[in-house]
Amino acid sequence: MYVNHVFSREFHICGYDVDHNCFVTISKLLSMMHETAWSHVTYLKKGWKELQEEGLFWAIAKMYVKIHKLPKWNDKIRVDTWAKARESIMFLRDYEVFSETGELLCCAISEWMLVDFRANKIVRLEKLNTHLDYPQNRIAFEGRVPRIPRLDFPETPVFNPVVLSDLDMNQHVNNASYVRWVIDQLPYDFYNQHQIKEVIISYTNQLKPGERYCIAMKETEPQYFNATLYNEEEKEVCKVLLVVSG
Repeated sequence: MYVNHVFSREFHICGYDVDHNCFVTISKLLSMMHETAWSHVTYLKKGWKELQEEGLFWAIAKMYVKIHKLPKWNDKIRVDTWAKARESIMFLRDYEVFSETGELLCCAISEWMLVDFRANKIVRLEKLNTHLDYPQNRIAFEGRVPRIPRLDFPETPVFNPVVLSDLDMNQHVNNASYVRWVIDQLPYDFYNQHQIKEVIISYTNQLKPGERYCIAMKETEPQYFNATLYNEEEKEVCKVLLVVSG
């Protein structure tokens, strides 16, 4: 559905979308937001298929999610997304997630880039050669995605392989997988006693099949869990910040 320059999709929260407490997992929620964004650009004739023909693809650079309440198993939700101000290399996109009764559950801001996969470089958005309209006076929340401090490479790194289920259609690790990996570092009892209220993600490099990664993670201040992911060459892959309550 596309109304007043806002694209909407509805989702039914299934059993395979939730954790052991019957709440939707953060990685599944992110996937639903991204899927709505893909539907929006496809509607605008600038989706995956059209860009592949031009040697391009969309890549998310940063995202900041605020969670008021997580939907549960069997809930129905609506994800709204819309474009914001356009910069030379950054495409700004907002999201809001609503319950079936219209309650605001989550909101997010994000920054995307257009990548030439043949030359492996970022290109200016003018290459899209399309007009985008923005909704008037609607923002998920003020500001831009904040910077996340980098943690040092671990002294005794534990590397994990990229597996098939981590990959997306571009043959890279799906952007929601990185967040899942970081959340999986939380102890079982801690996860059951706390709620994730904010997630900030900053992507730097992509992981591909056959590569391995390690995670440096630290509670930098009470209820703030900072993580930096590295590849085997000790290059930063992405940074994630989880803010919890409870």
